[in-house]
Amino acid sequence: MKLYIVTGALLLFIAGCGDARKDDIVARSGQLQLTRDEVLASISYSSPEDSLIVSAIYIEDWKSLALLYQLALEENIDKDPGTKRLIEKAKRTIVVQRFVDKRMEKAENDGLHAIDSSAAREFYHQFPEMFTASNKEYAVSRYYASTAQSASRIENALRLHEDDENRLLELIESIEPGYAAENRQARDSVRELKTLDRIHLENDTMKEALQKLAPGELSSVIAVDDSLFVVLELHDIVGKGEKKTFEQSYGDIEELLTVQKQKQYYSTLLEEARKKYQ
Repeated sequence: MKLYIVTGALLLFIAGCGDARKDDIVARSGQLQLTRDEVLASISYSSPEDSLIVSAIYIEDWKSLALLYQLALEENIDKDPGTKRLIEKAKRTIVVQRFVDKRMEKAENDGLHAIDSSAAREFYHQFPEMFTASNKEYAVSRYYASTAQSASRIENALRLHEDDENRLLELIESIEPGYAAENRQARDSVRELKTLDRIHLENDTMKEALQKLAPGELSSVIAVDDSLFVVLELHDIVGKGEKKTFEQSYGDIEELLTVQKQKQYYSTLLEEARKKYQ
């Protein structure tokens, strides 16, 4: 998590209440209010069920911080010289983070962080030891639905799928519009191999179902609770101690090389600042 505690304390409390619509407010404390957009911008999650838990924890933490903040204001802690120095320091950190994020985003949009396939292949051959699986890894997609019937329809759509990816996505979205974003993401991440602990399956039934699948197979509909149903699709699998192929490793290589490019770009920004202000 990146600067969330500082951001919550400064941007929410010091900046005040804002002009949020009534429907957007998810929590209040005195004159302070927390909006849905702030929650979504401040949490990360891997599944719809996980998002509920993470959101609930964030909201409870926000309420505690809001209560203590208002109590501190009564004692004029915000006017204390030491507090002002800490706020200024936090402000610089936030401004720098936002500046770097925006520059990084622009560089990415300009193609500066694009990974050439030949560079990826060279990296694969240069560091072969990095691509041996230390544990069993799976490339799996999860498709979510709010009813068992919708999940069964998604399962049938996947079984009958041929080559028209856009048509499949449109069909799945029409079946279960409430989980359109999650199900679209399921199609986007088919290459990524992960160990079971990194997949974060919702329950043991899903784990058992996954371990019984062979590449290319679909699970039957799995009930997470009364309003959430899942279908698993296994795309690929690598056993412990096996070396991944280049295609299986490409996602990891792309991520590693992208991080390298981002670090290089950060160094470029730092050098630009040194030349101008040192």
